[in-house]
Amino acid sequence: MDVLSDQLARARARGAVFSTLRRVAPWGLEFSGLRPLTAHILLEGTGWLSAGEEEPVRLGTGDVVLATRGEPYRIVSEIGADVETITAARRRGSDRDPGPASTVLCGAYVVEGSVGRNLLESLPRFVRIPPDEQTARHRDAISLLAAEADEDETGQQALLDRLLDLNLVYALRSWWQQDRSHAPGWYRALAHEGLARVMQEVHERPEHKWTVEVMAHTAAMSRAAFTATFKKVIGQSPGAYVTQLRMGHAEDLLLRTDAPLASVAAHVGYTNEFAFATAFRRAHGLAPGQWRTTRRQSNSPQDSESW
Repeated sequence: MDVLSDQLARARARGAVFSTLRRVAPWGLEFSGLRPLTAHILLEGTGWLSAGEEEPVRLGTGDVVLATRGEPYRIVSEIGADVETITAARRRGSDRDPGPASTVLCGAYVVEGSVGRNLLESLPRFVRIPPDEQTARHRDAISLLAAEADEDETGQQALLDRLLDLNLVYALRSWWQQDRSHAPGWYRALAHEGLARVMQEVHERPEHKWTVEVMAHTAAMSRAAFTATFKKVIGQSPGAYVTQLRMGHAEDLLLRTDAPLASVAAHVGYTNEFAFATAFRRAHGLAPGQWRTTRRQSNSPQDSESW
């Protein structure tokens, strides 16, 4: 089991809204900050990232920026340049004027559920990854993005969406590997041989009876050493982590399927729906049936105007 892939899949982290804009200076793009997670890649040219009272950040060709939800922010050719909203910019399209230009790729991701919230909480407001901190494969993916964005062929949108997804995986890897203190606990655990085995097994079979003894045996550690190490690295007890993982799977099943509660309970490791309902209510404040109804009624597609 690839734990990072599992986490991203269950967070439903995938490219949703996408644009590539060529701009001749002076230019400026303004973003509402309402999106949970947005990626920006400066495919060519230079610019500045500016948000509120924070010191502007210089951007160069190939820079990747991940932006999480917060106050409005801008990407501009120079400090003080007039800006247009990304919505208006997408409607107007790219500049056709001759001369030196910058090309900015922007992609908004869908990130859902408690797994998605935990993922986003591990990131600061902005993450900047310049080319010299990217792997060769990440730079190759960005080169493919740039080349594909210049074309207008059948299947282009599907390719751009998948390449945007690749960028997210590479960007997260790069950011977390720079300083593992930035990374979520489950990612830090992957650097520990014994904990990595446990994480892979637990994520592959969350319904298994994962007692502390079983997990410690899987890690080839004593019960006491395993419990202490797990809590130090991941930041919660083994039992709490397994429960959280099961609740994430339960959320997905409740929202994506019409499976009865007894079936959901068995799938995530509970002997009956009553035990499952008790654990779910403790975690979410609602019984699973009520939660399913409420969330389905409130869920609506994210509006591209909310950039």
